[in-house]
Parts: sequence; C-alpha cells; structure tokens
Amino acid sequence: MSGTSGNISVRLEDANLLVTPAAAALGDLDPGELVVVSPDGRVIGEGTPSSELPLHLATYRVRPDVSALIHTHPTYCVVWSKTGGVFARDTVGATETLGPVGWAPYEKPGSQELAAAVADAFAGGVNSVLMERHGLCAVGSSLESAFVLTDLAEEAAKIAYLCRTAGLEQ
Repeated sequence: MSGTSGNISVRLEDANLLVTPAAAALGDLDPGELVVVSPDGRVIGEGTPSSELPLHLATYRVRPDVSALIHTHPTYCVVWSKTGGVFARDTVGATETLGPVGWAPYEKPGSQELAAAVADAFAGGVNSVLMERHGLCAVGSSLESAFVLTDLAEEAAKIAYLCRTAGLEQ
C-alpha cells in the first residue's frame, strides 16, 4: 500500500471489528492505533476508523463467512478498473485460486453508495471486487487468505494490462 492508501479490518470473535485508523500509513502502524468498532459502526474506546468503514460494515453484514477484508488501490487493478470491466483471469493462479472477481461501478469513496455496490457484489459469492476508478477489495476467512487474493488480483490485472499493451488480446 502506498502512503495512507488502503484499509484493513478483521472480525473478532465477539463480532466487533478491528479496523485500521483513518489517514494511517499502514506500514508504520502500531497495533495500539487499531480501532475497535461494533457491528453497527459505533467506536468502542478511542480512535477514528478508516473513512471506508461503511464498506467494511456492509460487507460483513452480507458475508457472515468472512473474517477479514483488505481494501487497497493496487496500480494495475486501478488502471484496469478504468477500462470499465474486470481483467481476464486466464492464468493458472487466477483460475485456480483467485476465482471470479466482482465489479462495483464508481461511487464516491467512503459513501454508503459505494458500500452498497461492493456489498452487492460480495453477496453474489465472489471474494474479490474491482471498484471502478478506485481499487480492489478482497475478503477471506483470515487476513492471510484476503491478502493472497489481493496479491493474485494485482498480478492478474498486471498480466492482462501487459498482454493488451503488447497486442496480445486475451
């Protein structure tokens, strides 16, 4: 993640969320800076959660099987999202592990509209959603599984972009 771009949450055993704080550089984050939030969005204790908290809350509501969400702005995913659709998933890693990728049309960052669009895509059963002109969200049963999907999505978007620019249509 570049700068203060991106946010992460984990659902705790008591159903509360542990969320990265607003405007935090995640590489320099101290564990004590994480914000505990109730399932209805109320901050428990201190801190200001990410401005994308509505997206996290909406996703956990529609996906009770999910324990972690990573929202990033990976370069190739963002570039590809500007084409108006999802990149090809025809590599071994993309077909075997990444699986289908959902699509969310552009909505203002941090808005209830964006949260609803992403949650609708996740409700369809996908574990990764490409957001138009914005970035990527990936979910999983663990932080590690969400990270693997994030990494695979960026690699698939990169391959699709390079193939297109090299004239190798997929």
